[in-house]
Amino acid sequence: MFRIIFASDFHGSDAVFRKFIGAGLTYRANALIVGGDVTGKAIVPIIHKGGRWEGYLFGHKEEPETQEELERFKQNIAKVGFYPLVLEPDEAEELENDPEKMDAIFRQMMRERLETWMALAEEHLKEKGVQLYFMPGNDDDYSVDEVIAQSSFVINPDNRKVWLNEMHELIGLSYSNITPWHCHRDVEEDVIKAKLEELVALLERPEMAVFNIHIPPYDSGIDICPELDEEMRIKHAGGQVLMKPVGSHAVREIIERVQPLLSLHGHIHEAPGFRRIGRTLCVNPGSEYAEGIMRAALINLEKGKIKGYMPISA
Repeated sequence: MFRIIFASDFHGSDAVFRKFIGAGLTYRANALIVGGDVTGKAIVPIIHKGGRWEGYLFGHKEEPETQEELERFKQNIAKVGFYPLVLEPDEAEELENDPEKMDAIFRQMMRERLETWMALAEEHLKEKGVQLYFMPGNDDDYSVDEVIAQSSFVINPDNRKVWLNEMHELIGLSYSNITPWHCHRDVEEDVIKAKLEELVALLERPEMAVFNIHIPPYDSGIDICPELDEEMRIKHAGGQVLMKPVGSHAVREIIERVQPLLSLHGHIHEAPGFRRIGRTLCVNPGSEYAEGIMRAALINLEKGKIKGYMPISA
């Protein structure tokens, strides 16, 4: 039996990544696969105010007074995916007036956390024979690929084919169709289709393949999210949030045609589930990174079939 644990959309959450590594060891997985959107979204400044510090997390003011309290606050910030930055008042003012410098610091902090994760994965997984496949997503800039490439242990399956074992190949794609936020790897549907055609052509046994595609297939039940208006506000009708499918038509088309054994997806946090498109099991574990909760899927492969699957969380 070959056991996969799949999760996606960590968005920088240190707690979620560490729980994911722990799940791999606890459930004795053969492979851990990450489906993208691995970096955080913002820096949280913590300003030194003489004998104390001051910062805000989700609108709540924190005022640590000791180094121990400060470290705890920094850990809480990292837990939910942000990057804590301790500053003197003049440093904070300087960064506020220098967006380019702030952006450079933000990118450096992203890289440093990813480097820590890569080292942590190698330390805990390598000797156990558990391989980590770690792919960026549409929300991650391309510096992420450079960090992963520096690891001699972690494999980035994006835009390539790798073998999971002697029976199952894995292909990965970090792109998304165009989102309202126009993220780093948002592309048109024809680009997704062309790239997937290239990747599928590399497969020797497509019926046994595992797809790791960040964007889910269109109208699959694992691509449903709130509908937004022109001002990026959630639409309502009759007191209910309006929901709609936002997955990729190209991804659905390729799954319907190729019928791989398993297709792993993320991107849409609100739509966890397991769905069939023909014989293909499509999976989106969902994401609750902002709460520090790990959402993942455990899938057992045996003799070329899916023996069983279930959601797990921590």
